Amino acid sequence: MDFKLDRRQFMWGASALAAGLAAPATLRAQSWPSGPVTIVCGFSPGGTTDTLARILANSLSARFGQPVIVENRTGAAGAIGMTSVAEAEPDGQTLLFSAVGQLVVVPHVSDNLTIDPVSDLAHISLLAEGDFILNASIGSGFNTVDELIEGAKSGTVLYGTSGAGGNLHLFTEAFLHAAGIESRGVHYQGGSALMPDLLNNQVQFALNSYNLSAPYIEEGQLKPLLVVGKERNAALPDVPTGPEVGLDSLASCMDWFGLHAPAGTPAEIIETLAQATRASLDEPEMASRIETGGLRPVGSTPDEFAERIRSDYALFGEIAEASGMATG
Repeated sequence: MDFKLDRRQFMWGASALAAGLAAPATLRAQSWPSGPVTIVCGFSPGGTTDTLARILANSLSARFGQPVIVENRTGAAGAIGMTSVAEAEPDGQTLLFSAVGQLVVVPHVSDNLTIDPVSDLAHISLLAEGDFILNASIGSGFNTVDELIEGAKSGTVLYGTSGAGGNLHLFTEAFLHAAGIESRGVHYQGGSALMPDLLNNQVQFALNSYNLSAPYIEEGQLKPLLVVGKERNAALPDVPTGPEVGLDSLASCMDWFGLHAPAGTPAEIIETLAQATRASLDEPEMASRIETGGLRPVGSTPDEFAERIRSDYALFGEIAEASGMATG
């Protein structure tokens, strides 16, 4: 029997073999999603991260024709939910909706994390970003950021945070480091617990989201001194950003939220999710709901999001080290 193949037969056979080897990943991506998709949120229901996750889940569900369910797995500043996704099957059926602190702050200030958020997750797309307002209590007498800096240099000034080791704690330390001042922190269980003491001047200043502080600013109970983040707030046009007062490093201290999957999830699924997430931002209702929360709709490619995470991870690690917050 003659087993020799002519060139045409050989090329056909090689192509068929290559197609066969590629088929499992391709078919897997084409059949996704094969059932309900779970988006894990590491924070409690009703908060900003949870609300954004549910807005996105509704949009993705409509696009893919499968239920997309938000599951809250809370604890350890979001690390419990993040870890559960990193350790999940990389099939695109379990995703993570994150806030900035989980990915690039917690790893520097906690010694209990068992994963590397940078490499153990596949980063899909940003959804939104925003800035924080550095507010002083009216009783402090500080009307500008320069007055606060001078006050801290000449006496005891306390700051409050919504939780030790969180992103607002780290960003406040970034402000202190950039300004060359020292201040002792008082850490509360959430922004709502902090606010009464800030209003009563038990602590003299704090970083807050615009949404939390806006009613008190409008009523004259808080004085906004600085935007910590990238750009001025349209509702507070006279309040400068960090770079405008010589504190350049504060431009990177932003709030952001995004979507992730376990590392090893097929690239086709990651790209499908990224395109769908970006497309959702073109929906007027989606953009409006994000902006109502004091945030900006911001999409990205997987590569852009991964680079943002690597950059912020390095920067916030330096801040944690300089402030003494780092555990490693």
